[in-house]
Amino acid sequence: MAKKPRIVIIGAGMAGLTAANKLYTASNNSFDLSVVEGGSRIGGRINTSEFSSEKIEMGATWIHGIGGSPIYKIAEETGSLVSEEPWECMDSTVDKARTFAEGGFEIEPPIVEPVSGLFNALMELAQGKDIENDDGGDLGEIYEIATRFYSSVNGLNGSSVGSFLRSGFEAYWASVSKGGNGVKEYGTWSRRSLEEAIFTMFSNTQRTYTSADDLYTLDYAAESEYQMFPGEEITIAKGYLSVIHHLASVLPQGVVELNRRVTKIEWESNEEDPVKLHFSDGSVVFADHVIVTVSLGVLKAGIESDGGLFSPPLPEFKSDAIKRLGYGVVNKLFVEVSQRRFPSLQLVFEKEDSEYRFVKIPWWMRRTATMAPIHSNSKVLLSWFAGKEALELEKLPDEEIIDGVLTTVSCLTGKKVKKDNGKAPKTLANGSLREDDGEEVVKITKVLTSKWGGDPLFRGSYSYVAVGSSGDDLDAMAEPLPQINKKSGQVNGHGQAKVRELQVMFAGEATHRTHYSTTHGAYYSGLREANRLLKHYKCDF
Repeated sequence: MAKKPRIVIIGAGMAGLTAANKLYTASNNSFDLSVVEGGSRIGGRINTSEFSSEKIEMGATWIHGIGGSPIYKIAEETGSLVSEEPWECMDSTVDKARTFAEGGFEIEPPIVEPVSGLFNALMELAQGKDIENDDGGDLGEIYEIATRFYSSVNGLNGSSVGSFLRSGFEAYWASVSKGGNGVKEYGTWSRRSLEEAIFTMFSNTQRTYTSADDLYTLDYAAESEYQMFPGEEITIAKGYLSVIHHLASVLPQGVVELNRRVTKIEWESNEEDPVKLHFSDGSVVFADHVIVTVSLGVLKAGIESDGGLFSPPLPEFKSDAIKRLGYGVVNKLFVEVSQRRFPSLQLVFEKEDSEYRFVKIPWWMRRTATMAPIHSNSKVLLSWFAGKEALELEKLPDEEIIDGVLTTVSCLTGKKVKKDNGKAPKTLANGSLREDDGEEVVKITKVLTSKWGGDPLFRGSYSYVAVGSSGDDLDAMAEPLPQINKKSGQVNGHGQAKVRELQVMFAGEATHRTHYSTTHGAYYSGLREANRLLKHYKCDF
């Protein structure tokens, strides 16, 4: 019997398990297939967990648009979209958010909504979308301002999303301030400083969407290439891991191997088994084809470390793409409080150099934008952190995090918030909690944070197109090795030498030009590489 081609997939996340699922189900058992996972669980950056008896997502959370999403289709077909138990973000609490500014006062919607409309309009224009201008009221005027500004911009190659947004805000302010809106003050805030801080709050939310520490590092030209599915964005009732378990369920026992960390990939050999994988336990595995699905963060570390992950080193076109593309950290902070029906908060902070800044608010809290219950009847609050603040959060002890949250919420809202010292306050007939002095109090009992930045198996959360890179770099990420010259059909650098094709292949969200940073992008990339091998071996699929 002819030897079956040996295929090893590195990583049991969305991309790796999608590729394994496709190769196993479409090949009529034609391959010797295995998935090696460096950690103790499957799922990768998908990790459904539990906190305070609530189902939560430590990693990937959303299905980004239900119209055409393969993730939505799997979740729907497997019954994962319904549950008798509540789940994270099952209802939209942020839509009913109350906005508070540093200094202890609530900002009314008539001030927040125009800035929100401006920010959303600018982002939609940056993404190449047409914005609707049928409001006729204040938002209609703001859409007109945003559209005029966008039309006046003559190309922004090499520019950033951050600089586009800043210029858009300045154009807006130049227009509205002529009407006298810059006169009124709100406590220590002028109208301009307040609206600018609200605009910054929405920018901080955008940072968590992209994983960029600073939107000035996010490439403007690439923003319009990124594609979204139509329809609402939802979470998965039975947890994101239900999709992962479905993909893995078809694989025979033993195909997925846990705690198998690859330390070196030797490739470009003329041998019968051209790829040699070295593992942390000293073992070695030979393969015909390897699909690498590790994160961009792991690849960045792999090409910079002594000895490198790849031998020989990756060709320049590939390593340069890895270096240029952005890869950031986003972490989630879950906070358990003593009462349900805690309001959803939007948080507006003074500038770092402001004399009115409340110095006891820790710096790592100052660029989080929201704190909201994970559903309307939950005692668990959720905040998102990106960049330096997300990394700092990983280092802090729980007590320091609790103190930071207490100080921030108390300063902005005036609401009395305390640590839970085990002494129960009085409970009134309406369910509110009161201290002996009669003041309403909310107590924080515990916290939980994700820690994607410090995990050596991920080294961050997801990719973005940084200034200086482009969608071409995402395409380069997807190119298999060794590279084939499209004109001659020969392997680059080898002339007529017979070198096995498709030795090292790449999948994962950072290899998809239009759906990077998403689970469905990872899914599509896994399908792409599986289909590449199926076509190579002339399998029907």
